[in-house]
Parts: sequence; structure tokens; C-alpha cells
Amino acid sequence: MSSEAGRYEFTPAQNEILTRTATWTRLVAWILIASAGLMAVGAILTGEASAIGALIASAIYFIIGLNFRDAATSMRSVTETAGNDIEHLMTGLDKLGSALKVMGILLLVGVVLFVAATVSIWTWMGSIEA
Repeated sequence: MSSEAGRYEFTPAQNEILTRTATWTRLVAWILIASAGLMAVGAILTGEASAIGALIASAIYFIIGLNFRDAATSMRSVTETAGNDIEHLMTGLDKLGSALKVMGILLLVGVVLFVAATVSIWTWMGSIEA
């Protein structure tokens, strides 16, 4: 078996797609990280009880941002290195998948909380009218 088994290099066109994807992924990462920082500073400056929720949200944004940043770095590595394209791509997809999983879970929790709040308000409003 040759030492080249399992090695794959993407074509220039494929590398261009990965470069564009990495660029946008990195931009989203830095927006999330910056938002997390601003949210944390705002929470600390208010000093209110609601600041705890904002600090938790900022930590979540920060973690998601780091996963996006790591995904972008791995995708960029595909285009800048030779010999490990598949490994770099799989690492990038794993990091991207982690970020999307956290976001998906949070969106589902948000929808459930929204529905529960809406039903509670309707129930409460109905009890006032009766």
C-alpha cells in the first residue's frame, strides 16, 4: 500500500468555495464573540438581577463564536496546507456542527418557552375576564 493512500487534495475551484465559506464563518464568529463581550459588559454595568441571564447568554454566544472561529480556521487550513485536506475539513465540520447543535437546542428551548408563556398569558387573561 502506498503512503499516498487516504490523501486527497481539493481542486482550486473547491478551495475557492472553502475559502469563501471560511471567510463568512470567521465573520460570523467575530460578530458573535464581539456581541458576547458587549453583552457581558452591559450586564456588568447594569448590576441588576437580570444581568445573570445576560451573562449566561453572553457565555453561550462566546462559546458558539469560538466554535465558528475554529471551524473557519480548519476550513482555511484545507486551502493553505497539503496532505491533510480531509482531516482539516472534517475538523471544521465537527466544530461547525457543534455550534449549530447548541444554536438548534437554544432555538427549540426558546420556542417552547414562547409557547408556554403565550399559553400562560392567554390562560391568565381568560381568568381575569371570567
